[in-house]
Amino acid sequence: MKKFAASAFVLAFVSLTAHAQSLPVDPDARLSLGVNVGYTASAYKADNTVGFAPQGFYDNNRWYIEGGELGFYPYKDNKHHARIGVGYDGRSFDPDDADDEIKGLDERKASVLAHASYMHITPIGGFKAKVATDVGGRHDGTAVTLSHVSRFNVDKFTIYPSFGATWRDKNYNNYYYGVTERESARTGVQAYQADDGISPFISAMVNYDMNDNIALFANQRFEWLSSAQKDSPMTDGSVESTTRLGVNYKF
Repeated sequence: MKKFAASAFVLAFVSLTAHAQSLPVDPDARLSLGVNVGYTASAYKADNTVGFAPQGFYDNNRWYIEGGELGFYPYKDNKHHARIGVGYDGRSFDPDDADDEIKGLDERKASVLAHASYMHITPIGGFKAKVATDVGGRHDGTAVTLSHVSRFNVDKFTIYPSFGATWRDKNYNNYYYGVTERESARTGVQAYQADDGISPFISAMVNYDMNDNIALFANQRFEWLSSAQKDSPMTDGSVESTTRLGVNYKF
């Protein structure tokens, strides 16, 4: 029901604005491609991890690429941004990195999520609602995020602080934090069925334009686990921290 209601909200907005005038296509939009290295201090009973990932950025008011997401705008003007697209969800669990206690559990893999979102731009920042659902065949779960995003420019620096909360359904949480009866019988780890839950977060990204083509960036994100996630025998923490450093080249 929550999944249907959230999806209906976004689709209703798209329908209501279908008659309005979108921004024209930006013929001067430029593509940026880059790479980042990320350090994740996970709440799992496991080692912290380091990984590399490609990324891209592009926005011509019709099509967009933003980090690991890509899609299109059914509608976009100076105050309203409606998006539909797909994105990579990197949440995962590798038993090889886990503590001995849970090393025998099954791997939890990253997935691809389809999403729809709406952001309202105001003088005090953007207020965004986003619905995402698994299309990668991992867990068939759904997540709904409400957030606030700001932007500040200081010389060659651009700063993007953000905060909000994400509700994840029991399918999502159970895949990444649940323990099946079969796993329990094999490893001795207590079986666990995760319910849905809400996880608050804060993040900040800083972009530095070295010149017209090259930009450096840093991103820091903290997310507090929901009670459904914290109660899992797979976790021993309540906060996940991700730090990313990278470089982009603008064509």
